[in-house]
Formats: sequence, C-alpha cells, structure tokens
Amino acid sequence: MKIKMKGFKGFQENKKRFTGIPDQFFREIMPEMDDIDELKLVMYVLWSAYKQGDFGTGFSLSDFKEDRLFMDGLVSASSDKNLENALEKAVSDQVLIQVEKPGGDKTLYFINSPRGRTAASLVEKGQELDIDETPGATLDLIQPNIYRLYEENIGPLTPMIAEALQEAEDSYPAEWIEEAVEIAVKNNVRRWKYIEKILERWQEEGRNGTHQRDDEEDYRRYLKGEYGDIGLP
Repeated sequence: MKIKMKGFKGFQENKKRFTGIPDQFFREIMPEMDDIDELKLVMYVLWSAYKQGDFGTGFSLSDFKEDRLFMDGLVSASSDKNLENALEKAVSDQVLIQVEKPGGDKTLYFINSPRGRTAASLVEKGQELDIDETPGATLDLIQPNIYRLYEENIGPLTPMIAEALQEAEDSYPAEWIEEAVEIAVKNNVRRWKYIEKILERWQEEGRNGTHQRDDEEDYRRYLKGEYGDIGLP
C-alpha cells in the first residue's frame, strides 16, 4: 500500500523542535521492522519519552488512543485492533516491555531501556512509581493549531480573524507565524495587523536575510504609525 504525504511543506530548521532518537533504533530496530504500524508506534513512544525527559515512562492503551493524530496515522486509521497488534509486535521484538499492574486493572508498556526495565520491575512488584505514568506529550503539540495559537496569545477569534489566519496559513510557513506571534507578545502589540506586517516583510526581504530588521525595529515602526492602520485586533 502506497501512503501519500498530505501537504508536507518541508522540514523546518528550528533546533527547539528536534527529538533525540537512540542510534540503536536506526541500527538494530528499524532495519528489522516490516510492519508500518509497529514502526510508527515505536517512533511515537521514543518521541513521547524524549519530550518528557524520562525513558521510564509507562504507557497505557488509553494514552495512545487519546492522541487522535497518532491513531489516525495507523494504516487502518483509528483502529484499536491495529494498535493492539503493533503493541504485541513491539513486545515480541523486545522493544517494549508489557506489564500487568497487580489486580489486573491496567496494562502498561515500557521502553526496553535501563530505566524502563527498572520501572517495569517496580510495577510488577506492586510498588508505587516515583515517575509519572501518564504521557503528557501529544502530536498536536508539535504543531500548534494556528487558531489556538492566536487565541492563547493574541485574543478572541472572530470570523474576520479566522479568515485572515487561514490565508496566512496558506501563504506562510507555520514557523514564521509562530515566531511573528512571539514577537508581538514580546513587544506587547497583540494585533493581527502587526503580525501580518512582519510576515509580509519577511516574505519580501527574507526572514533570515541581510535586510531583515530585528523585532525592536518592527516595534519602533509600529509606535510611529507605520503599522498604524490597525483595523483588525
């Protein structure tokens, strides 16, 4: 089955967004895998553990199922059976460790690493873990929804703003929009027109080019009225 990427616009070179994956994965695990769902599952677990900074994190079935982006990416989208099969294969391949909590009320999966093995052993013995069992990272946090980004940092979302955001999403890389919002917040100029002017200038002059002005210059131009036609919030 050939899976086509959906509108991938290229990797963004932002160091804050990189995830560390153990070299052993590429050398010892990936070449042996022939199941795409198992591959996605293991990559997801490694990513989530890295984001939390703890390879002793315990994953439950509900942790996977609650991340809709991950579930929708399985070959049979949102298929619980496909998830269970992928987990069984990862356990069989000794990439993950499966542990039943005493009482049989919950199954947890740990990465087969020193910390993961220690945590799994504690669970088997009925001891309380000194780590958080519930993964907090979900895939939608990698690329914040542009509307949520606006509401959380700038202000209420109106139909006019929503239309402007959609146009911006179609015209500029997501990384640009996020950085422009950060500049607006930093300068306490929480106006879409201000953000839009920054994006337009970056497109014309180059975001990282020699003619790019810094955010303080943007701020001064705004105060002097060059960005003064602020009709939208």
